Amino acid sequence: MFRQRQYVVLTTLLFFFALAFSPFTGSAGADNGLLLATAFPGIETQPGETIIFPLELRNSGVPQKVDLKVVSAPKGWQALFKGGGMIVSQAFARTDTPANIDFQVEVPADVQPGNYSLVVQASGPSASSRLELQVVIKEVASGSDKMTTDYPVLSGTSSTTFRFRVDLTNNGAQERSYSLDAQAPPGWQVTFSPAYDSKQIASLTLKPGNSQGLDVTVKPPQNVKAGTYDIPIQASAGNSKAGVVLKVNITGTYTLELTTPTGRLNADAVAGRESPVTLVVKNTGSADMANITFAAAAASGWAVTFKPEKIDLLPAGSSQQVTAFIKPSSKAIAGDYVVSISADSQETSANADFRVSVRTSTLWGAVGVILVLIVVGAVAWTFRKYGRR
Repeated sequence: MFRQRQYVVLTTLLFFFALAFSPFTGSAGADNGLLLATAFPGIETQPGETIIFPLELRNSGVPQKVDLKVVSAPKGWQALFKGGGMIVSQAFARTDTPANIDFQVEVPADVQPGNYSLVVQASGPSASSRLELQVVIKEVASGSDKMTTDYPVLSGTSSTTFRFRVDLTNNGAQERSYSLDAQAPPGWQVTFSPAYDSKQIASLTLKPGNSQGLDVTVKPPQNVKAGTYDIPIQASAGNSKAGVVLKVNITGTYTLELTTPTGRLNADAVAGRESPVTLVVKNTGSADMANITFAAAAASGWAVTFKPEKIDLLPAGSSQQVTAFIKPSSKAIAGDYVVSISADSQETSANADFRVSVRTSTLWGAVGVILVLIVVGAVAWTFRKYGRR
């Protein structure tokens, strides 16, 4: 009986002795002094993200050079090791301090939600260690980046500079560098600036969960027509995109120009007679104008009429000819006169001063000659008749 107890005790001691000196095998697959570990073996992310597992390589044996290897990864995933900001394939495992290695994983944009496993390995001359990592893919909508604005529609004329305030939020798990872009119509100018800052930027970097206010300045071309214009803007960081559509409502500018086909503002007229003068009415604004009427200011006794009397509709950028019939007073003497002509719409007006050179009628000249001849004849007759007495 005593011998049996001694045997049991001896067997138990040998078992614990063997257990104490046997190699340790954990979840990281440690062997012969090498241990590959991480504080965060499971990470949640979204499709299109790039994630990083911070790894530690510990060595309880002799210092040695270790090969780094991706044993398994989902199909289509890109994975690599980084150290000191460089892509690495080996690390030196010291015994005093662990080697820090970043395991970078690029998740495809079309991956489906679910759990995915990757296995990495560190192998030395006589030791190795494996580590299984897990990536949990969430739905895209739960963590997609956002660009928002409280006032997406602004109104003004073609000479207005429009300023929008938008907010960009990084809802990802990693820091992101965004490039900024706008799809504006030809001739439009769109610039980006940080909120409350005047400098223009084309990109910015945001940490996870952070937001940045942006001032978006939109300047339309000078001759843009009235209407509503869409200005889509977007911030892109790899496969992650966030955007918003800004709208600009151009109410239009109203400007008229009154001139002649040759640009000369003078005319010839005969006293008492109508003289036609061709005018050109131009809509140089960005909005259509309706019901354009005409008026004239001239000397007393003059008359000015127009054909047509009004223009029902003059589209932006177009022109139309109008004839002004100027009739000086029949009593006007020869000389230069000023006639002011205006084109008026509800929104604006245009004016032009014409120099009108007036000639007297040749009929009155003939009548004057006849009268002179009559007077001369009468005087001659008088001298002949009464001069002999």
